[in-house]
Amino acid sequence: MKLLLFALLSALCLLRIPSVIKVAESRTSWVASVFGLAALYVLGTVTPLEDIDSHLGGVNVTNLLQAIFALLAIFFFNDSVRRLANVPVVRWTYYAPLLSIPVMIASFSLIAGKAPTAADFIDTRMDQLATAVYSGTYMFALLFTVLRIIYMLRHNAKGPYATFSAGLMVVAVAVSCHIAYVVLYYFSPWDDFARAIGTWFDRLFYIGLTVTAAGWLILFLSKQLPRLRLWMIDALWLTAMRMRVNADRSRVSPAWDLFNETLENGVYKSLIVLHNYERVNLMEFPESVQGRISHIEAKLDAQT
Repeated sequence: MKLLLFALLSALCLLRIPSVIKVAESRTSWVASVFGLAALYVLGTVTPLEDIDSHLGGVNVTNLLQAIFALLAIFFFNDSVRRLANVPVVRWTYYAPLLSIPVMIASFSLIAGKAPTAADFIDTRMDQLATAVYSGTYMFALLFTVLRIIYMLRHNAKGPYATFSAGLMVVAVAVSCHIAYVVLYYFSPWDDFARAIGTWFDRLFYIGLTVTAAGWLILFLSKQLPRLRLWMIDALWLTAMRMRVNADRSRVSPAWDLFNETLENGVYKSLIVLHNYERVNLMEFPESVQGRISHIEAKLDAQT
């Protein structure tokens, strides 16, 4: 199952903007992106699938890793959305999808004839109960998580939230199609009908993720752009001043603080460094520089 758009969806949440504005939802988005990209890698789009799987025994373990990584990616993505929407944690629903991972591992181990490595590993072994349990559990966990996100946003179904939720609804329909395919293929004689339903998964899944990605990008930027406009120019100017006068022992420190602190904290830290530089060197900056520093300090005081 291709997860390229899912990896892109995770990556959209964590444009390097959030690294400059360290917020809780951006940190969980970074984790989601790591797992999403890991899931993408084991698809064989970067390194041939056979080469990756050969190091894992050549029995399609990559398929299991892909499912686990994808599930973890959407789990942390769900947490990022929860934080952005200010929804409290309901612990059993929050952690429930993770309970599917040991079930997936156990059912995968029971699949007979797991080799040779193949991209259509699931489809060619769907006549086995273990395969149906493995694939069905994975899809139920995804569906549960997607529906939980939609439920969290039920009171915010306006503007970008509406676009975001609409995309997730399409994703939920796509996952439901795959679940229907698994159930009908194994538990009914209508194999051709089951395959026909299963073919809708890819079509709807990528459409839904595209809409979701667009809504999430608009939503996230709308939350962060005001802070960027307020502090970015000041943060860059103060960092440049620290570099210009060699106010730090390390030349790397100003740039590190810019990218490793929140904008407000970075501005505050830069002001302290520059004032210490003045005291140590028994000097004062030119009036124009002092005026700019005083203006920034006044902005900080107004925010507290």
